[in-house]
Amino acid sequence: MYRSVLLRLFILLAVILQICGCGGICNVAPSISGQPANQTAAIGKSALFTVAASGSAPLSYTWLKNGVAIPGATEASYITPAVSSADAGSVFTVTIQNEFGALTSNPANLTVNPSLNSSTRFVAPTGDDSNPGTIDQPYQTIQRCATIVPPGWSCEVRAGTYRETVTPNSGVTIAAYNFENVVVDGSDPVTGWTPYQGTIYQAKVAMRSDDTNQIFVGSDMMTEARWPNGDDLFHVKWATARSGTNSERIVDSSLPQVNWTGAKIHLWSGSDPFGHETGQVTSSGNGRISISGIETGTCPVICPAPGGYYYLFGTLAALDAEREWYYDSSSETLYFMAPGKANPNTIDVRSKQRRYAFDLRGRSGVTVQDIGIFASSIITDSSSTDNTLDRINAQYVSHFTSLPTASNDPSGSQFSILAVHESDSGILINGTGNTLQNSTISYSAGTGVALEGSDNTIRNNLIQYVDYVGDYASGIVIDGNDNVMQNNTIRTVGRQAILPNAVVNEDISYNNLYGTMMLSQDGAAIYACCNLVASGTRIHHNWIHDTKTVADGLADTYPMSGVTLDFDSQGFEVDQNVVWSNQRDNIHIYGGVAGYNINYVHNNTIPDDSSHAYILIEEVTDCSKTRVANNQIVVSVKELGGGSACELIDNSGDAPGATEMTPSTQVGCNFDGCGSNPPPAILGGSGVTPCPAVATDSQLANHARSADCGKARTQREPKNREVSSVGSARKELPQSY
Repeated sequence: MYRSVLLRLFILLAVILQICGCGGICNVAPSISGQPANQTAAIGKSALFTVAASGSAPLSYTWLKNGVAIPGATEASYITPAVSSADAGSVFTVTIQNEFGALTSNPANLTVNPSLNSSTRFVAPTGDDSNPGTIDQPYQTIQRCATIVPPGWSCEVRAGTYRETVTPNSGVTIAAYNFENVVVDGSDPVTGWTPYQGTIYQAKVAMRSDDTNQIFVGSDMMTEARWPNGDDLFHVKWATARSGTNSERIVDSSLPQVNWTGAKIHLWSGSDPFGHETGQVTSSGNGRISISGIETGTCPVICPAPGGYYYLFGTLAALDAEREWYYDSSSETLYFMAPGKANPNTIDVRSKQRRYAFDLRGRSGVTVQDIGIFASSIITDSSSTDNTLDRINAQYVSHFTSLPTASNDPSGSQFSILAVHESDSGILINGTGNTLQNSTISYSAGTGVALEGSDNTIRNNLIQYVDYVGDYASGIVIDGNDNVMQNNTIRTVGRQAILPNAVVNEDISYNNLYGTMMLSQDGAAIYACCNLVASGTRIHHNWIHDTKTVADGLADTYPMSGVTLDFDSQGFEVDQNVVWSNQRDNIHIYGGVAGYNINYVHNNTIPDDSSHAYILIEEVTDCSKTRVANNQIVVSVKELGGGSACELIDNSGDAPGATEMTPSTQVGCNFDGCGSNPPPAILGGSGVTPCPAVATDSQLANHARSADCGKARTQREPKNREVSSVGSARKELPQSY
């Protein structure tokens, strides 16, 4: 046994030297988090193979068919030529390489089916809805095809932009023809610009009078005029309130001397600001403004206060920078200073006009595949069943700027501002038996996916840049039971990645969750609150890491965890997760009211030796029925303010930990953008590798060359950049993470 331990340590140390280099920079070999999957294509169609990898740049890719390199197939994904019966059974792999290693993925098989052209109709921007819908005489709109073909038939859509909302017949498949670039766009061009003042132009356009308007130049969202200027949705440029600030006024000597009356204010402020709030400016003076609409019932935790952050928007007086716009709904006039101060008549300026690209309310058996969606979303309802959304690329799915209280919560004391558009933004999955898979959901002020129904599946998706308004909208909000959320990568989120409001038989597994809580405090990547009683819900086999806020000073002593079971939430099983580098507490159990706690937290690995890396159990009066067992940790479990202790069994650096999480376990989605560097490893029961623990054949064979790695790399490009793209496989280390 002693020799076995020494051998394991020797191999791990060799890996560390190779991937970290001599100077402490992490030089990371290719690793895979998402393997290529088997594919099926009809004769005459193409197939798409993808893989998700990470490692030090640059990564190179070589796709192989039946062991032979495919000329020109050197990207993160590979689309085959139109297949024939001779391609049936072909095996595809990809080899990924960088300076620090080379790996070949698992094989993926190709199945070839007979052609289905007899039950297919076609759509193209150059078509006509009076045409018969053949490939030579296509329809012009997707809606025409989707409502004229019977169940079991397909609409194949040629490349182009379609400005419509599609409400199809049940049982219809709508797909891009051979992976051509098809976009259903919820925005329309804005034309007829005339000069207004300096480089600000104006145009007449009918837009909404609420807070959901958006302006785009190309595929880039412009910024509603604001102060301080700034257009980064997550690294926000804030103003800071000063002494004298309260729920009725903001005091700040840096306020520009303009009349802010009628503007709106967005605040992130209070003693524990786990949410944001908005209000209106009622009067304006030198270095101060009066405000209304503030929910005093949320004070002091969410409340205007000295040191809090805010910005002003919603007034023409703020329009003083490129990319900014303001809309006057009373005169239907849009004001805009274009990028580069260009004349907007010379560029592609568009305004959002349609909320939905596809309306599947009341529909069953519809498949939407390989379609891009822009400035719009997809909706289902409680009677929608067995619909499939596959390889959707949806951008800017929802937008809003106000956080009003609910009508039954006028003071905000019930914290209704936290739930604004939590369940009606993003891609809305309701009903039963529906599937969202292999898709990318990017940019939502609210939720990425609102999961309202039961027995639905959210699998192998990339959900990113969501909840930029900063409330409880999340990557995935769960409001229905018996659902599966598996192999999703959720990153860059204002608050939590996953918010389970419904907790009966939920399967939250094999997800890669990171970059969450960016615009919040006192929460977690997976946050269950409050007084929830779970049954059959399991949080397992996930990577949960790098939960960090982007702004210091606001309640930064509160938990920022990987997983939080808050305010007496009961009945959860949390196991086989790898949790690391979360800002404060990797796993947090909080009692608070009822005093008892029943949860099972076991066989997790926490390769983190920072001062707040512990599992924290806090304010639980009766913890006798909660078990925390067999977790591999470096920092001891911490109990605060409790009564009877929890059952703590074998939680240490030598505990079993997440034994089922090996480097070959697929975590997160399996296509471009899904990957992140793998976790570090626990060494010798008490230390943690400073870099991701990745082993390759070449590393293990050539570890000796690491002794003079510094000289060899001094003339090369620095290798501390991470790429997250398609490609790579990883050889297992001699232990679990």
